[in-house]
Amino acid sequence: MHIDEIRFCAPAAGDPPGCFYCVIDDEWAQGRTLFGGLQAMLAVRAMRLLMPSLPALWSLHTTFVAPIAPGRIRVQVELLRQGKTAIQMSAKLMDGVQVAAIVVAAFGAARESALCVKPVIQPVPQNFDAGVELPFIPALSPAFTQHYAYSWLAGGLPFSGGTEPNTRIKLRQRDVGTLNEDHIVALADAIPPVALSLVQGLTQASTLSWSLEFVRHPQPVDSALWWRVDATLLAARDGYSNQDAHLYGPDGELIALSRQVVAVFG
Repeated sequence: MHIDEIRFCAPAAGDPPGCFYCVIDDEWAQGRTLFGGLQAMLAVRAMRLLMPSLPALWSLHTTFVAPIAPGRIRVQVELLRQGKTAIQMSAKLMDGVQVAAIVVAAFGAARESALCVKPVIQPVPQNFDAGVELPFIPALSPAFTQHYAYSWLAGGLPFSGGTEPNTRIKLRQRDVGTLNEDHIVALADAIPPVALSLVQGLTQASTLSWSLEFVRHPQPVDSALWWRVDATLLAARDGYSNQDAHLYGPDGELIALSRQVVAVFG
């Protein structure tokens, strides 16, 4: 199922305002649940369906409450507050009557400001073009990763028992098309947790919460172009890990910042 084939159906009679449905096949599974980045993407798409004139997305915070299996997904969107330039919205992904994920997003229109601080541009790694794309292996790789291509530039592969608390991964969307804001949301969550590079052997992990902040909004770009995520494991204890990451666009400039709490079962 191509990422752009995921579309919302018309709400059923009697549904409250802001209620949307879509059907997603198991190609987008991540273990027993739907890929977390896709859950956040669905929330953003539903928000824009409810309010088509929303300005640019600046931040979102996702709490993954319970597993949600591929299939028929219901998203309930609510407008929290609309100011002169900023709009706050929330969305709940529902698995029947169970809340599976809660997403809160902030959108904001550009406005005049005396403040302009651009992020420091990191040099492109010397080995950027030398990385080898990893294959998708059915029944071993998470199902959703068939939609993304990965190349490790630094740090250990998942379950390799490495010692380096950092990874640098080159990635792109395999589904042919153009990447817009919602595609970038999903892409930003597509890398495996850094903690899994430090464990030896297959180990289960589950993201509890994930925050994403945009620092700039690029023009739509071809999905064939490579992006880069530099991720750092900040701390790990008692079965939980904290990591942050920087997402760089095909032009090498910083696009978004990520922060994640992951439960590691092993």
